[in-house]
Amino acid sequence: MQVYLREASTISRDGELRLPLAGIELAPVAIEDIAKVACRLLRDGGHHGESLDMTGPEALTMHEVADRISAATGRPVRYIPISWDERRSVLLGSGASADFVDALEEQLQERLRRPKSRVHLATHDAFDVRPTSFAEFARTYARAFSG
Repeated sequence: MQVYLREASTISRDGELRLPLAGIELAPVAIEDIAKVACRLLRDGGHHGESLDMTGPEALTMHEVADRISAATGRPVRYIPISWDERRSVLLGSGASADFVDALEEQLQERLRRPKSRVHLATHDAFDVRPTSFAEFARTYARAFSG
């Protein structure tokens, strides 16, 4: 979820979430949830060789992400779909490295091949970690999204 903080300045300044993700649903996971599982893995051991998939508790469109940020901040935020070329230009213009931008493009291409994320909470359940909703995340970081 913390990846959305990269958009905080545009959200706070313009009330817009501008990403090339129209028609895509994502199930973002909070970094705190990942950290809780990692701590329990380190503390308790086990699970060698296992794949521990994690997602957030809901698959959301970018319009739904914007709605949750709006609710958390009390300010209107709308999703504006943009092209990859627009996104690339913004990232490079803000100082992101070409390698980083290329990696994001690869990630976008994968998302376009699989536009509907599944929700998978088995790892949360196995480690007794309550999944953080996007609404909770947005409330926690409301100040960042508000400017």
